[in-house]
Amino acid sequence: GKSTLIDLILKFRALEKGHIWLGDQNLRDVVRTSWLQNLGVVRQDVFLFGGTIRENFLAWNADATEEAMLLACKQSLALDFINDLPDGLDTVLGDRGVTVSGGQRQRLAIARALLRNPEVLILDEALSALDGETETGVLESLRMNSPHRTIILVSHRLVSIKSSDQIIVLDHGHVVDQGRHVEL
Repeated sequence: GKSTLIDLILKFRALEKGHIWLGDQNLRDVVRTSWLQNLGVVRQDVFLFGGTIRENFLAWNADATEEAMLLACKQSLALDFINDLPDGLDTVLGDRGVTVSGGQRQRLAIARALLRNPEVLILDEALSALDGETETGVLESLRMNSPHRTIILVSHRLVSIKSSDQIIVLDHGHVVDQGRHVEL
């Protein structure tokens, strides 16, 4: 259900019935190409090119400045480990990012998505390779540094969703409950 919901939000699938509203906008009325320009998406299985970190970032935003890249890395808690790499942003990642850990790949992918400055950031199990402390830190950083950005977070872990404004519980593709953590 959750992957289908994300695909519906991305307009990769058409709704058979019902509506999806983001704010006062019905997604049925939105042109897919213009909608996708406003989104940043990070899935659990991150794809990184075999080039450098910088090249991976520029592939998503060719106009990104060094300052913007470093800020995005700071917000995704990737900057510390990047600074420890031999060539920083110019470190070669290897095919599919094999030279960094799964959690580092996920933080790089979040930084890459932030470089687009999306109105909506979709994190589909995008923190699953992080330990609880790092995950909490990334989410707190995203909340503090993007107070007006909508973040759609798909997760099975309670620590991820505990401080969400709205939690939607799905069971076999159906919404069975929703509300804040304290209400549920």
